[in-house]
Amino acid sequence: MRKFINSFRTRIIYLFIQSLLIAAVVTFAIYKSLQYYYHHHVFYGDTYMKYRFWMREVGDIYVFLALYIPFSILIFYLLTRTYTKYFNEISTGIRQLAAGDFSHQIEISSKDEFRQIANDLNEASSGLRTAIQAETLAQRSKETLIANLAHDLRTPLTSVTGYLDLLNQPSTTAEQRVAYTKIACKKSRDLEELIETLFDISKLDLSLKATEQSMVDLHELLLQLLDEMYPLISRVDGRIDQQIAPNLTVYGNGKELARVFENLLSNALRYGDVSRPIEVQATRQGEVITIHITNYGPPIRKEDVPHLFDMFYTVDQVRNMPTKQTGLGLFIAKTIVEKHAGTIEIKQPDGQIRFEVTLPSDLRNL
Repeated sequence: MRKFINSFRTRIIYLFIQSLLIAAVVTFAIYKSLQYYYHHHVFYGDTYMKYRFWMREVGDIYVFLALYIPFSILIFYLLTRTYTKYFNEISTGIRQLAAGDFSHQIEISSKDEFRQIANDLNEASSGLRTAIQAETLAQRSKETLIANLAHDLRTPLTSVTGYLDLLNQPSTTAEQRVAYTKIACKKSRDLEELIETLFDISKLDLSLKATEQSMVDLHELLLQLLDEMYPLISRVDGRIDQQIAPNLTVYGNGKELARVFENLLSNALRYGDVSRPIEVQATRQGEVITIHITNYGPPIRKEDVPHLFDMFYTVDQVRNMPTKQTGLGLFIAKTIVEKHAGTIEIKQPDGQIRFEVTLPSDLRNL
């Protein structure tokens, strides 16, 4: 009922009736004033007497209407000037929005649809501003990522080229050829990894906007991922202990979520103590799915922990690893998890390094 009373159409009807009533009162007052004036101040033979005769011939009702109708229109026009101002405000807001000025806010004090329109336009402006800022940040981040990776490509490429030149020299001994070949192969793998990362980054959407999503069963996804990573696990003589509950359904992008857990498992295999098994646990509690990926190894310094998910950040123990690192894996994982309305954090209980990922569960298919 309140919405109907405050609606634009109701307000216009109210103002129209109000203008009619005000015009009637004003016209009647003028009519009675003229009538009093002619009865008491105009005598037979006076100049103004002919106007009185003319009014009597035309008819008082027509004279009244001749005054009443223009007064009604004028008063209605004056009463609705506020809405003309609202139209101008909204028109100005739309023009500012079209021109790319997303800071302009429309201020309308009415309680009808005009306020709702103004609020919708203000929300649209704020949403567009946020989206553009996020898109700009994502584009700059991607450009920075690609530029840094392209720079990092030079080092292994220079090494490969240099050792291949040494292999072609006649003075190189057989032992040197073996050593140079091993180094060149290792640098080639580093180069391959950097190129693969560069290729992935060029496709990755680093903004927080939603991507193509569908129903994803994390139980099946994690088991499939462990099967696909079996060659890497075997290469380092690693073991995986998994406790993955069934029916862990989320609504998201399966490829992006697989990238998260692949990065976390790869980190555990590279930097953890592979003599002890890596634990993969996935459970649901209410509407939240929690995934733990735990490995053993030297603890990460407390001062490094807050920065682990920063772009290009690598801790000292990682820098000392023989494999060149870009500091992007955890940053990408965090970006993807947040796009899925989840969280990711690191804990270090009792000599363990545990990454905990939480995602909202979708219970529609259960």
